[in-house]
Amino acid sequence: RSSSDVFMHLSLSHLLRSLLQPESLRLDWLYLAVTHDAPQRANTVDAEGNPRPRSHLFTWGYSQLILLLIKLPADFVTKEKMADICKSHGFWPGYLFLCLELDRRIEAFTNIAHLDDLSLLNGEDGLIPETTEEWKFLLHLAANHSAASHQHNVHNGDAVGNGSPGWASCITVENISLLLAKAVGLNRALPLLQECSCSLELSERFSRVWEMLRIAEKRQRHVCCWHFISSELITLLSPILPLNSSC
Repeated sequence: RSSSDVFMHLSLSHLLRSLLQPESLRLDWLYLAVTHDAPQRANTVDAEGNPRPRSHLFTWGYSQLILLLIKLPADFVTKEKMADICKSHGFWPGYLFLCLELDRRIEAFTNIAHLDDLSLLNGEDGLIPETTEEWKFLLHLAANHSAASHQHNVHNGDAVGNGSPGWASCITVENISLLLAKAVGLNRALPLLQECSCSLELSERFSRVWEMLRIAEKRQRHVCCWHFISSELITLLSPILPLNSSC
């Protein structure tokens, strides 16, 4: 983001903050923003109130305004009400942001599983588990989500297998396992996967990526070991090595 964009963003935030007093007025604006030029609620929220798969990718006419409003400083109660508004209307980017602000990480992971998009757990803006318990929870979510999706797809005659084009970006046990291995390393990932009793139907892609991670870790260990040995040798030999002198 350029410096001019940052300045514009800060200026708009300051303007909104000064105009929208009391804070209850922000809730009124937020409600108007999520109900105008917005996707149909039935397309973003299912019958149980959960996100529909990939519904966070819908275009919202006032998405920039919504994000500005929810990022304004506000008290805890106001932020909770903002989260409720975003959730009830299916504006999932804002809801996930507020979940993190309100320290509702488990709730955020649950909704990401419903949204079925691995990129929400990856990349610069992704929500990566920070503890062993969060990884376990996410693995169980993925297992339950995969089973439910499989039953739904089979019932509708469009079952999706590991080889389908969009499978690599879905929330599956296999994909979460690879994400875990990349984040914490194979040696720490394996015991955790065994503890969670993850029954993986290993695809060719999984085996290939796992092997690549194993080779990369092995090479990294060798490089680190060689650097350590080299530095130790230099330290040990420096007293007896002749000093370089210019002729």
